[in-house]
Amino acid sequence: MKAILALLLLILAIPGCQDDSLNAPIAPAAKESQKASQKSPGGHQRATPVMGACQVFNVKLEEISGLCLNQDTTGFWAVSDEGHVCQVTFQGAVTPILSTGLDMEGVTLNPATGDMYVAVEGDQMVCRLQAPGYTVVDTLFYVQEAITEDFDNNGLEGIAFYKDSLLLVGSQEDAIVWTYRLDGTLVSRVSLRKETSKIEEVAGLFYDAKKDWLWVSDSDTQRLFIFKVGTFDLVASYDVPFIDNAEAICVDRAHDCVWVGSDEDDPKLYRISFSF
Repeated sequence: MKAILALLLLILAIPGCQDDSLNAPIAPAAKESQKASQKSPGGHQRATPVMGACQVFNVKLEEISGLCLNQDTTGFWAVSDEGHVCQVTFQGAVTPILSTGLDMEGVTLNPATGDMYVAVEGDQMVCRLQAPGYTVVDTLFYVQEAITEDFDNNGLEGIAFYKDSLLLVGSQEDAIVWTYRLDGTLVSRVSLRKETSKIEEVAGLFYDAKKDWLWVSDSDTQRLFIFKVGTFDLVASYDVPFIDNAEAICVDRAHDCVWVGSDEDDPKLYRISFSF
């Protein structure tokens, strides 16, 4: 009898995410950095965010794949594999804005102009939708490596507006992150797999200007990562086994959380508390 009771207590202690409810804090995965491991003992270690409890909301946007805060941070812009551009509330309510035939996988905004940039898989291109209407899709440039190497459905998955009018563009294949100017000039390229063996792919990107960090969701390994932009040192990683298909990531410091869009049979929006 005691053995059965102990087993039940163990099962109840396993953290997870339940619909519209808070759970016990979820411990982050152990931090790993090949570069950091070469530092001398006692060297300064940067403070990293601590992951806590989460909530989950249903979101009626089939194949949600990209997510970013709108300009007044009252909700999100979201895109889908089926080419839908929508507004989404913090509770998951969806307002359709535009439908296209493009496989949209990532979305980001220029904080100065409000212009929207979208990563399109298949065509392996970056498009712009000008503010404030967001009704016309203009092709800015193509990611030539993804075309030449025939990444196909393992191509562009994430995009994040960086500083100095630069875009960070990520792919599933080799977890590559390219840095591009808005005119399509390639500035740099890095494979995050060379920075840590934990990552398999880029499924979503978010640039955190507060710390100059790049947040990455990896739907294959069910993890979230933080990298330092420029050197791409690994800052931290977090296991999120309760998220089936983490396609989109958005850091919301104003509300002390990170939002993750999950492309699954019943699409979900996860709100994960973080102490920054």
